[in-house]
Amino acid sequence: MMVGAVASIHKRETSRSVRYDVRYRDPTGRPREKAFARKKDAERFARQVEVDKDRGLFIDPAMARTPLADVAREWLASNPGKRGGSWQRDEVAVRRYIVPDLGERPIGSLTPGDVQAVVNKWSAARAPRTVRREYGVLQSILNYAIRLDMLGRSPCRGINLPKAAPVRRHVVDAAELARLAKALGGVEGCGPMVYLGAVTGLRWGEVAGLRVGRVDADAGTVAVVETIVRGRKGSVGVGLPKSEAGRRTLALPDVLVEMLTAHMAAVGLTEADDDALLFTAPGGGPLRYTNWLRRVWYPATIAAGLGEMVEDEATGRRRYEGLGFHDLRRASATGLVAAGVDVKTAQSVLGHTGARVTLDLYAQVVTAQQQAAADAMAARFLDPTPRDKRGMEAQSEGRPTEAENDGEGL
Repeated sequence: MMVGAVASIHKRETSRSVRYDVRYRDPTGRPREKAFARKKDAERFARQVEVDKDRGLFIDPAMARTPLADVAREWLASNPGKRGGSWQRDEVAVRRYIVPDLGERPIGSLTPGDVQAVVNKWSAARAPRTVRREYGVLQSILNYAIRLDMLGRSPCRGINLPKAAPVRRHVVDAAELARLAKALGGVEGCGPMVYLGAVTGLRWGEVAGLRVGRVDADAGTVAVVETIVRGRKGSVGVGLPKSEAGRRTLALPDVLVEMLTAHMAAVGLTEADDDALLFTAPGGGPLRYTNWLRRVWYPATIAAGLGEMVEDEATGRRRYEGLGFHDLRRASATGLVAAGVDVKTAQSVLGHTGARVTLDLYAQVVTAQQQAAADAMAARFLDPTPRDKRGMEAQSEGRPTEAENDGEGL
């Protein structure tokens, strides 16, 4: 009995029962067969096969049985252009969290309930932002399976994720930047990196990847055309920015030009050292971010009163809490808002590919400014009786003033 143009159903008698075999060809022309105990089920399956092939939704049953761990490994290797740092973060999420919980499951057997269960498990032990990052990797793996026709649709549907509370980051001021730059070694050390981050909004990798030839002292500009990149095997080098928007030339204030010129002189660099890096590791070569954090940044911020080492209650280990280098970029955005710079110009300065990221950052800053404005208005208008006047009224009525109550009048 033929169903549609290809699928056919064949009755087969066994020693115990009757079976109905559905024979069909997948979209590649490979012959397939599936047995059913009931003719009705066989007919339904045969019809569905043809409909799925016509709609491009056919799923190879054998591929749907592929363990998630195998699909995850293929996914990790599927994008040779992914940067080493991003790949390493994804690999850790796959190896430590996704494979242990779901790795043995056939890719086609996963349901939204399975995904929600594992998200709930992660949420009980890890921070919301970490859970969201792990879920994003899982979602990407399943989307990759859809592209390979292992799945018809992703089980990442209607998943409730933990809400990450907005992080209120400290916005540094000029005095704090000066203390931090001094703690970083001034112009002879990494001090200028602080001002490049705060004044120009450069990312750490962009600052660490700057070469002498990219600073034009006469024009007062710096060209951002390279950044520090990490390889998948831990190597570190200088490469291109993530996007074309990251390649940009920025104006520098005279004081920062003078600071960079003084730094180059202090470390023995001249204009002839066109390709030399402005900031290098102790033994030469490009800086490594994690090493630089532990060796340079953490001690300096702690010395400047902008960070501290605290004990993690969950692990019992000590970890750093305080100002991060990326917070300097946020401080730069704050300054752009305060100066009335439009979003398009800010997008160009910060090197964002789209305006959405800039707008999100602006929204955070504007919210902070609105809170500061509200506090200022509360101090001005919600206390209608000035402090000095209250003291005068108290004295005229023979009541003790606040100073006397505090013992200052004794």
